[in-house]
Amino acid sequence: MPNLFRFFKFDEEKALAARLATHIEKNLPPKLMGDRRHILSANKITRILEQAYEQVQEHKAKSRPGFVKRAVLVNDLKWQLQTKGFPSDFVSVAIEALIVALSRKAPTKLKRP
Repeated sequence: MPNLFRFFKFDEEKALAARLATHIEKNLPPKLMGDRRHILSANKITRILEQAYEQVQEHKAKSRPGFVKRAVLVNDLKWQLQTKGFPSDFVSVAIEALIVALSRKAPTKLKRP
Protein backbone atom coordinates (compact mmCIF):
# COMPACT_ATOMS: atom_id res chain seq x y z
CA MET A 1 0.00 0.00 0.00
CA PRO A 2 2.77 2.56 0.69
CA ASN A 3 3.91 2.38 -2.95
CA LEU A 4 0.50 3.60 -4.05
CA PHE A 5 0.85 6.73 -1.94
CA ARG A 6 4.25 7.52 -3.48
CA PHE A 7 2.39 8.12 -6.73
CA PHE A 8 0.67 11.09 -5.10
CA LYS A 9 3.79 12.66 -3.59
CA PHE A 10 4.93 15.69 -5.52
CA ASP A 11 7.69 16.95 -3.21
CA GLU A 12 10.43 16.54 -5.83
CA GLU A 13 8.47 18.42 -8.48
CA LYS A 14 7.59 21.25 -6.11
CA ALA A 15 11.22 21.54 -4.98
CA LEU A 16 12.37 21.59 -8.60
CA ALA A 17 9.82 24.30 -9.43
CA ALA A 18 11.14 26.37 -6.52
CA ARG A 19 14.74 25.97 -7.72
CA LEU A 20 13.76 26.93 -11.26
CA ALA A 21 11.86 30.00 -10.07
CA THR A 22 14.78 31.07 -7.89
CA HIS A 23 17.24 30.67 -10.78
CA ILE A 24 15.02 32.68 -13.11
CA GLU A 25 14.39 35.36 -10.48
CA LYS A 26 18.11 35.69 -9.73
CA ASN A 27 19.08 36.08 -13.39
CA LEU A 28 16.01 37.96 -14.65
CA PRO A 29 14.62 40.02 -11.76
CA PRO A 30 10.85 40.61 -12.04
CA LYS A 31 11.32 44.37 -11.72
CA LEU A 32 13.69 44.36 -14.71
CA MET A 33 11.24 42.23 -16.71
CA GLY A 34 8.41 44.62 -15.91
CA ASP A 35 10.07 48.04 -16.14
CA ARG A 36 13.05 47.74 -18.46
CA ARG A 37 12.44 44.65 -20.53
CA HIS A 38 13.41 46.50 -23.71
CA ILE A 39 17.09 46.41 -22.67
CA LEU A 40 17.11 42.59 -22.63
CA SER A 41 17.68 40.61 -25.79
CA ALA A 42 15.54 37.62 -26.66
CA ASN A 43 18.74 35.55 -26.82
CA LYS A 44 19.65 36.43 -23.23
CA ILE A 45 16.18 35.51 -21.96
CA THR A 46 16.25 32.25 -23.92
CA ARG A 47 19.73 31.40 -22.62
CA ILE A 48 18.68 31.96 -19.00
CA LEU A 49 15.58 29.80 -19.40
CA GLU A 50 17.63 27.05 -21.08
CA GLN A 51 20.14 27.13 -18.22
CA ALA A 52 17.33 26.80 -15.70
CA TYR A 53 15.70 23.97 -17.60
CA GLU A 54 18.89 21.90 -17.73
CA GLN A 55 17.80 20.80 -14.25
CA VAL A 56 14.61 19.45 -15.81
CA GLN A 57 16.57 17.03 -17.98
CA GLU A 58 18.44 15.74 -14.93
CA HIS A 59 15.14 15.32 -13.07
CA LYS A 60 13.59 13.45 -16.00
CA ALA A 61 16.52 11.06 -16.21
CA LYS A 62 16.50 10.39 -12.47
CA SER A 63 12.80 10.08 -11.63
CA ARG A 64 11.04 9.64 -14.99
CA PRO A 65 7.97 11.72 -14.05
CA GLY A 66 4.67 10.83 -15.64
CA PHE A 67 1.97 13.15 -16.93
CA VAL A 68 0.59 14.12 -13.50
CA LYS A 69 4.00 14.94 -12.02
CA ARG A 70 4.91 16.98 -15.10
CA ALA A 71 1.64 18.88 -14.77
CA VAL A 72 2.37 19.58 -11.10
CA LEU A 73 5.83 20.90 -12.03
CA VAL A 74 4.45 23.18 -14.75
CA ASN A 75 1.60 24.49 -12.61
CA ASP A 76 3.78 25.07 -9.55
CA LEU A 77 6.39 26.98 -11.57
CA LYS A 78 3.66 29.09 -13.13
CA TRP A 79 2.28 30.05 -9.71
CA GLN A 80 5.74 30.76 -8.30
CA LEU A 81 6.65 33.06 -11.18
CA GLN A 82 3.34 34.90 -10.87
CA THR A 83 3.81 35.23 -7.11
CA LYS A 84 7.29 36.66 -7.61
CA GLY A 85 5.79 39.41 -9.77
CA PHE A 86 6.78 38.42 -13.29
CA PRO A 87 4.58 39.84 -16.09
CA SER A 88 1.98 37.40 -17.39
CA ASP A 89 3.35 37.37 -20.94
CA PHE A 90 6.80 36.37 -19.63
CA VAL A 91 5.24 33.67 -17.44
CA SER A 92 3.50 32.25 -20.52
CA VAL A 93 6.78 32.15 -22.46
CA ALA A 94 8.64 30.56 -19.54
CA ILE A 95 5.96 27.90 -19.10
CA GLU A 96 5.87 27.14 -22.80
CA ALA A 97 9.66 26.69 -22.73
CA LEU A 98 9.32 24.35 -19.74
CA ILE A 99 6.75 22.23 -21.59
CA VAL A 100 9.13 21.99 -24.54
CA ALA A 101 11.97 20.98 -22.19
CA LEU A 102 9.76 18.33 -20.59
CA SER A 103 8.78 16.89 -23.96
CA ARG A 104 12.33 16.83 -25.31
CA LYS A 105 13.98 13.44 -25.36
CA ALA A 106 17.32 13.01 -23.69
CA PRO A 107 20.18 13.16 -26.18
CA THR A 108 21.66 9.82 -27.06
CA LYS A 109 25.37 9.27 -27.44
CA LEU A 110 26.55 8.18 -30.83
CA LYS A 111 28.53 4.96 -30.89
CA ARG A 112 31.76 5.01 -32.77
CA PRO A 113 32.57 1.99 -34.92
